This record gives sequence, C-alpha cells and structure tokens, in this order.
Amino acid sequence: MTDRPRLAPTPEQIALDDRGWIELVHSPEIAAQALPAQGWPVGAELKVLSISEQTGALTGELLLPAGYRRPAGHYATQVEWLVLEGAVRVAGTLRGVGYYEFNPAGGATEALTCDQGAKILFLCRARPDFVPAPGPHGTADRIQLDSELMPWQGSHIPGPPPGIILKLLRHVPETNEMTWICANPPRWDYPLLEYHDCIEELYLIEGDIWLGNSGTMRPGSYLWRPPFITHGPFYSHTGAVLFGWVPSLLVNHFPDDPRRTVEENIANYEQKQRAAAAGGS
Repeated sequence: MTDRPRLAPTPEQIALDDRGWIELVHSPEIAAQALPAQGWPVGAELKVLSISEQTGALTGELLLPAGYRRPAGHYATQVEWLVLEGAVRVAGTLRGVGYYEFNPAGGATEALTCDQGAKILFLCRARPDFVPAPGPHGTADRIQLDSELMPWQGSHIPGPPPGIILKLLRHVPETNEMTWICANPPRWDYPLLEYHDCIEELYLIEGDIWLGNSGTMRPGSYLWRPPFITHGPFYSHTGAVLFGWVPSLLVNHFPDDPRRTVEENIANYEQKQRAAAAGGS
C-alpha cells in the first residue's frame, strides 16, 4: 500500500499503546492464571501474552476445561477469539479448530459450553467482564466464521516476496483496522528490514519463522510491536501460519540499517509525508 497521511489514533488505540514492546514471548513458557475478569464461571484460565495496565485490554490463550459452561449474555468490551485446539459449543453448535468470532461491546452472545476442553486465542479491548444478561445491541455487527472453510487469497500488502496468502477475518473500512490469518510457504526468505507506523500484533499458530531482530517464532510465539520499530529480515524453514491484528492501515516502510531507532524512523516517516503532501499540492 502506498504511503498516506496517518489518521489520528483513537482513544482506544492510545490506551493499547501502554502494553510496551513484547517480542518475543512463548506461551508454552507462561503459567496459566485465573481469567482476570468478572462474570465468568469458575474454571476459565488464561495465559497472558500482553495486557494493558490502563484498560485491562489483553491478548492471551484462554483455556477452558472439559465440562465448562457459560450462560448467554454479553461482553462489556469488544472481544474476538479463535479456536486453536479442541472445540466449543456456541448455542449448541459445535465449533472446532479455526472457528473465529467477533463480538462488539454490548453485543449478545449465546451460551458457550465445552465438552472436552479447548484452547482459544482471545483478544479484548478492555477488561473482558461478562454480563449474564441480554446484550443491549443484540447480534448486530457480530462475526462468526469457520476459517478452515475460507479460501486463501493473495496478500494485498505490497513489499514482501511472493508466497504470502491471507484469510481476512475482519476489516473496518473507516480505520483500516484488520484481523487476519496469513501463511507463507517453506523456505520463504524475506531479506529486507521494515517498520510500520501502526501497532502490529502477531501470534504463530503453526510452523516457524525467524525474525532477525528477535529470534524464532514457533507455535504459541507472540509479539506486540509498537509503531516505528525496525524489524527483520525474515526466514521460514517449514512455512508458517500466523494470526495478526493491526488498528489501522498496515504499510511497509523499508529502512536500510538494522540499527535505525524509533526516532529515526519517525523522522523518516514524517519526511516522506511532507514530500507526499508537497507532491500532491
């Protein structure tokens, strides 16, 4: 995508920034704890991958034990989740690996049960308190997808070499916020450095990918990368499948020095923005 004037961040995006820079953490090394939220029946646990101290917004692996039951109700904040292992029943319908659901704040959600246990990638934009009462907004804007049945598409984000394919789970046209699953083939080599002018969040579902600035991602590896951080190059030996989220348009900018600081990247970005504005005037 071409460079463009950066939209002013929303209050929600600003609040998310206090998670810092998390790269890399590996869920197999993280102890599970009680889910830090009110209203959930006892038994749900979470491996916290990142969390905002200001708002309680978090990303983690939600672990539901066999026999877990949660009634119908609604979340107090925006929530999205992807089944990684096992299965759950939503309103009695079995939802297995690859099932994705998005619930806006105040949106209704049906009863959830778990027969044999499940591991779920769980993201929320404030503390995920659950209210066992009808959601004031009903099911408007809810998304329910079986990503396993979705076709792969070519990536629309220019820059990386050929091979990346994509399943777009959610896109907000007004802000270009985006949630997706992407994959790259074995022996995929991306020798460039890059930075973005937005937060980037990634979780590796399958395979491996080496990041020259931080190490190797394997299943359960996670990063929360603030804007303007130089990262790369990249190499995947076996191929990789990743879950990703950005709060605004994802643009690849290409520095030429791995030591380029955030401040230098901001200066570079602002210079390009001024040049683009002058060219369009």
